[in-house]
Amino acid sequence: MLANYDGVLKIDGEMGNKKTYDPRVWGASAEAGMAARIVEAAQQLGSVGKTF
Repeated sequence: MLANYDGVLKIDGEMGNKKTYDPRVWGASAEAGMAARIVEAAQQLGSVGKTF
C-alpha cells in the first residue's frame, strides 16, 4: 500500500490510479502467471499435445 500511496490517494474527489488498487488487475496478472506455469508443468511431464 505504501509503495503505491500516490496511486490510491484521493485527490479532489478522484480516486487516483485505479489500476493500482483494483483487484481485477491483480487477478489478470495471477491468471497469466498460472497459465504459464501450467504450460511449463505439462512440458516437463511430457503431456503436451496429448489427450485423454
